Amino acid sequence: MSTEHDVRVIRVGQVTKHPNADALEITTVDGRPVIMRSGSFQAGDLAVYVPIDALCPVKSPDGTPDPRFGFLANGHKTDGEGRARIRAARLRGVFSMGLLVPVAGPGEDPPSWSEGDEVSDQLRIGTWEPGVMFGIAPDAEKDPGFLPCYDLESARKWAPLLLSEGEEVHLTEKIHGANGRFAFHRGRLWVASRNRFLREPAPGAACDAWWTVARDLDLAARLAEVPGVAIYGEVYGNVQDLTYGRKGAHLVLFDALRIESREWLNVDELADLSLALGLPIVPTLYRGPWRADLADLAEGQSPLSGHTNVREGWVCRPVRERTDERLGRVILKRHGEGFLTRKGG
Repeated sequence: MSTEHDVRVIRVGQVTKHPNADALEITTVDGRPVIMRSGSFQAGDLAVYVPIDALCPVKSPDGTPDPRFGFLANGHKTDGEGRARIRAARLRGVFSMGLLVPVAGPGEDPPSWSEGDEVSDQLRIGTWEPGVMFGIAPDAEKDPGFLPCYDLESARKWAPLLLSEGEEVHLTEKIHGANGRFAFHRGRLWVASRNRFLREPAPGAACDAWWTVARDLDLAARLAEVPGVAIYGEVYGNVQDLTYGRKGAHLVLFDALRIESREWLNVDELADLSLALGLPIVPTLYRGPWRADLADLAEGQSPLSGHTNVREGWVCRPVRERTDERLGRVILKRHGEGFLTRKGG
């Protein structure tokens, strides 16, 4: 599972002045810029890093303001459980992702936490998950255990550690929709979202987004022609706030897996599979030697369908599939600043 949403105790790194605000300072956590009030932390301090899309309680269980997050009650919308969502923002023209809070709240004894500890449960922090606007709520069935869910780690953190200058990589557009998994296996079609397997609706009944594309594209027949291979794709269109100019639900491939061996297809094999199945594949943004400035390709407009939605970001993998003992499979994602700060996101 991805660690992107972990709430961890960190050691504060270098702290610098905000270029446009005397009362603000900037530090970096795993490649993510974080803006804070001047004097809040010094380099070397322990702090808790709360990432974007964290849901933080503004009140303690006794109804009083939470000592760390009570300030979020001013200017932040809360969900049905009284939790405020942390979002990326531009503060005086500088991009910031997440926030730092003290290890101990005001008047609290410092907890026995160490650098690297994951403390979301202790702080009652959840993770925001986007809903899907298309179709009915899906009905889950038991996970058969042969299709792993799909999570990617952040390129901000891992690219400097795992990608070497000059290594041939492939960057594809990251599409904003709903992750889907599909396979014809053991005599039937399996359909899953990112988190769960979905029961097929009865004939004539309303469908969720994933079964809609499975039926519209006749994935049972297409995937029966490639036994032992599962496809992973983004269900997009009238699914999230970015529609890419499409109505309904549509599918674009971004990966594929050999089920028995758990081997992912490489870049060229995936392109061949896309042609064989007659299914579209995510747009290529770049193929060539890795360079740090490829981070800039996370910004701009989406090339999908020639539409002018903001680009969500990119996914990067080596052209030659490989693994690393620290991470496993080397495949990383980077969200664009324009996407993270868009209106209505």
